[in-house]
Amino acid sequence: MQIRLTVVDPLAPPAPARGRAASCDVLVTAPAGTALAAVASGLASAVSGGDGPVVLYAGAERLDDRRSTLGEPPLTDGAVLSLGAPQAPEPHPELDDAPTQLHVVAGPDAGGVHLLHGGEIRIGRSADADVPLDDPDVSRLHCAVTVAADGRVSVADLASTNGTTLDGSGVSTRPVRFAPGSLLRIGESALRLAPAGGPGARVRTEPDGEGHVRVPSGDDRDAPRPGSDGPAAPARGTATPPHARVADGGDASAPSGALSAAQEHDPVEPPVVPLQGGAPRIERHAGEARPSPGPRGGDTHGAGFGVGALQAGDPDHSGAEDMSGDGGGTPAHGGNRKGTPLRGTDVPPGVRRRGGLSAWARRLAGGRGEQGATARRGAYDDDEPLAPTEPTSTTNGPRLPERWPDPASLLLTALGPGPRLWERAPGHPEALTVRLGTADRAAPDGSGLLPAVPVTADLREVGALGLAGPRERLAGLARAVIAQLAALHSPDTLELVLISADRSRPLEERTAEWSWLGWLPQIRPGHGQDCRLLLAYDREQATARTDELLRRLEDLAAETPAGAGSAGAVSGAGGSAHGAGGQVPAQRAVRRPSWARDDDPADGAAGFAGPYSVIVVDGDPGGADVREAVARLAAEGPRAGIHVVCLAETASASPASPVTETYEAACTVSPVFRECGAVALLSGDVATALRLMRVARGAIADQGAVGPGRVEDGTVGDARAGSVPASSTDPDPGHGPVGHGIVAAVDAVSLAWAERFARALAPLRTEGAGGERHARVSVPLPQAARLLDELGLARATPASLMARWADAGDDAEALGGRACAVLGAGPRGPVSADLGADGPHLLIEGPSGSGRTELLRAVVASLAAAERPDRLSVVLVDGRDTVSAGGAHGDGLRVCTDVPHVTTHLTANDPVRMREFAQSLSAELKRRAELLGRSDFTEWHTGRELSSRMVAQRAAGAGAGTGGGDLTGDLDTPPSSTIRLRPGAARRQAAAVPPLPRLVVVVDDLDALVSPALGSPGRPAAGSVIRALEAVAREGERLGVHLVAAAGIGGRTAESEPARLATLRVTLDAVAAGPDEPAPGRGRLAWADGRAVPFQGGRVTGRIPRTATLRPTVVPMEWHRMGDPPARRPVRELGNGPTDLALLASALERAAREVAATEVPSLL
Repeated sequence: MQIRLTVVDPLAPPAPARGRAASCDVLVTAPAGTALAAVASGLASAVSGGDGPVVLYAGAERLDDRRSTLGEPPLTDGAVLSLGAPQAPEPHPELDDAPTQLHVVAGPDAGGVHLLHGGEIRIGRSADADVPLDDPDVSRLHCAVTVAADGRVSVADLASTNGTTLDGSGVSTRPVRFAPGSLLRIGESALRLAPAGGPGARVRTEPDGEGHVRVPSGDDRDAPRPGSDGPAAPARGTATPPHARVADGGDASAPSGALSAAQEHDPVEPPVVPLQGGAPRIERHAGEARPSPGPRGGDTHGAGFGVGALQAGDPDHSGAEDMSGDGGGTPAHGGNRKGTPLRGTDVPPGVRRRGGLSAWARRLAGGRGEQGATARRGAYDDDEPLAPTEPTSTTNGPRLPERWPDPASLLLTALGPGPRLWERAPGHPEALTVRLGTADRAAPDGSGLLPAVPVTADLREVGALGLAGPRERLAGLARAVIAQLAALHSPDTLELVLISADRSRPLEERTAEWSWLGWLPQIRPGHGQDCRLLLAYDREQATARTDELLRRLEDLAAETPAGAGSAGAVSGAGGSAHGAGGQVPAQRAVRRPSWARDDDPADGAAGFAGPYSVIVVDGDPGGADVREAVARLAAEGPRAGIHVVCLAETASASPASPVTETYEAACTVSPVFRECGAVALLSGDVATALRLMRVARGAIADQGAVGPGRVEDGTVGDARAGSVPASSTDPDPGHGPVGHGIVAAVDAVSLAWAERFARALAPLRTEGAGGERHARVSVPLPQAARLLDELGLARATPASLMARWADAGDDAEALGGRACAVLGAGPRGPVSADLGADGPHLLIEGPSGSGRTELLRAVVASLAAAERPDRLSVVLVDGRDTVSAGGAHGDGLRVCTDVPHVTTHLTANDPVRMREFAQSLSAELKRRAELLGRSDFTEWHTGRELSSRMVAQRAAGAGAGTGGGDLTGDLDTPPSSTIRLRPGAARRQAAAVPPLPRLVVVVDDLDALVSPALGSPGRPAAGSVIRALEAVAREGERLGVHLVAAAGIGGRTAESEPARLATLRVTLDAVAAGPDEPAPGRGRLAWADGRAVPFQGGRVTGRIPRTATLRPTVVPMEWHRMGDPPARRPVRELGNGPTDLALLASALERAAREVAATEVPSLL
């Protein structure tokens, strides 16, 4: 068990006086169940040199070092321990009984959750404020929120420079009521008042005792956690509006007014918003390159409003309005500009086919007015009438969850954990959609402004996203983007990779800025990458990370025929979406992302089925080879689910630095920036606004775009920002931002917020995370492999084996016994040969010393681990006389005779015994043929299975009860109080049928039997054995008998029937000398259809590996080295201990006794 902890010494002097850090991140390695006392001194020495008694605190709780157990809460991954005294009070303590909360939901210092107790709470930019905000547009003491004794909350302005607004109305120095749900706007920040009573339902979790906390998936997580008083979370798969209120400051994606319980409705497809305020749709067509018409009501994808794919080719976009050239929105307190509401608003029942809000709902649903209503009437019409609600009305009802949650909601979700944790699966309509900021939008019905509408970008549509601006604001925006991805996508769905290898910035500065990222579970390698964390702080680490991702592209190219599009591609928003986002009908149109090529079919370019990888590239990624690799990942990666978020430190876009100059500066800082399909440029004098723009590729940008945000006369950017002709500064005039984009107030979070958020997620894991939920990414083969590790039996126990056997018994596709042999480690996990499905026979070829015999032993061990002895039996044949050779060839297959599945072992040194074996094997084939008749092995077992499940009719006079001993009806008298539901007659009939397990004949040195050496004692009878083996090769498939043989390459063996009829072939490589060369067993498995996969054979006769130590250790963590390959000590074996095969055989024997497996008779 390994867990990461942080030890803080609050009583220590400042760091410069001590020469030692006041806090230290450490890696604790210890067996499960270790007491804290075993590592207490090591934890103390990490931050203090004293030898006194060690007292540790977790928050305000003093830990009993003898009763506190490592890996159990609170000593889980990411925990902070205080040495000698409690640390400062937790900034976000348990919230079940929390008072009224003030959430900072938007702005340059968003995400804060402040608990409001009685009295006056001052908000401002000053450190003296009770709620300090890092917002340059906020006054030092801007406003005051007062909580009265009766719980009422009011707010008053404190003569601020830029004023205070509450739900759009100005606030003077006279206090006004601050109702729960209302939106308070100060500077560029937005704050919302949450009612008392805690955060509501929480997900039920379960510690695993190894430093992690398991989070259930599916329906189990809908139930509130015990002790939670909140309501149950919305069921996953149900649709909920992004907001239910506008006047109270909710997200303006739904009409104002609370939805009563009677107005709740079934999931519907998120309607479409006309007039998306983004850059025009950019589409390539075969033979021409031109932008598609501007956004005039077509379908959108993945954005509140912002960069999302407009559906191309929609012939009907009537009723569209032109937008002003100033951009698609107004940040913070911007003026009342033309614009559009949020895409994806769920339309309440009854708000259809009417005037006012009804007309608005129809426009949202169809992208136009009455013209498109008929086509969508079946999906949206509702017979239940609903009285129109005034847009200006206010309610005090509960606010429903946002589709794109604000940073404060994300923090509460992580701390809970809340029901929205990891809600976005690959099929979710908002998967990989990130919120970048907010802007006020004009309601289409002219009723006023929709406040703080999220501005979003969908990585699946744009491919790669670029962020540029001053370092402090840029880092805050990047933290907010990554936090959304981590909170809403599970580690099974998403992995995060950081490349921060820009040498223009000191290493200490880069590691300090990104150290919080290392706590996220998505940053841990989940596909066999050779590192501790998916981080890169130098050129070598960056090369390793890009090589790992490029292999995924190569794997996809190898698996996908030319012109077939992405393997496993799905519609960008199709399928079943789980979580609060709702279940989206599968009929949504397939959209072509902006990164799609001309030869990509519509369905192939629609997206990737997951899991996803998001690479955060901070500045220049490294040398020319790394730059080229990252640029390729940005351009081609979306086809394999790989997306790039590129950060470039530049000046803020302003009249002094126009948009085009800022874009070119970003491309100079980070050449990958030019490959991004959309860019968000921080703008304004204090960089608290951003401009989200689409980037054209090729010759698209210099074509005149039609519609809102069009490009005219070769200029790109905002006229107010001082646009210049693109050709004057752009070395590639056909590549650059298109239109004016969208102006919004940026959403950013602080470093302290990000670390608190990441530590809350650090111990969380999904249930069953140890299993493979997706195809593994290919990795280089190991130098050596241990078979038990590949089998998942590092600790082989009878219980684990019986569980495997039970699964095999329930496998309807393996009737008669499972015969799947694991050979070793492959590029994507264990490599196995299924003799039943792909066989029936396997031939292993290789030169002497290549590991043929060891591979046969691995086959025997893995077959036995997969099936119980009375359903699969093994016969061993050593074709070479290992006894007479004096051990020159080792023990051969004799070491496998302790496995209970082995019924017979023959060594080719006794002609009499060899002839007897040949006769017995032939007789067994004949017996099986007579028993099966005209059926084959599978058909016979299928019929037997069906007959055993049939319930005999109740015999006459057998209805007297269950007390008679000779009953032949449905129920018979059992020897115990448990009633057996199978009829006794059927059981007696089944028992009368002789057992017919699968039989696997394993032959080592087949060539020694085909061409026996002169003077070999078995030479006279070798022909008899070969004839019996040839019969197995010919008839074994129908009779359930398989042949697994090993031989040298070439010779007469290749002409024999066992070699010619083998449908599975393994070719082993010759062993090369040298310490860095792989161990024997490296080869390739080939199928009859031409498929092949390399593997490293698993060793099963090695001694138990000697562990480095069982003594718990505490090692300081060096974040900049977490991207290096883990330091591995040479594994030594116990010289006099049992082998892995002996341990497995012992566990198999005990498991066979536990299940009362019937013994299969020997052939000899």
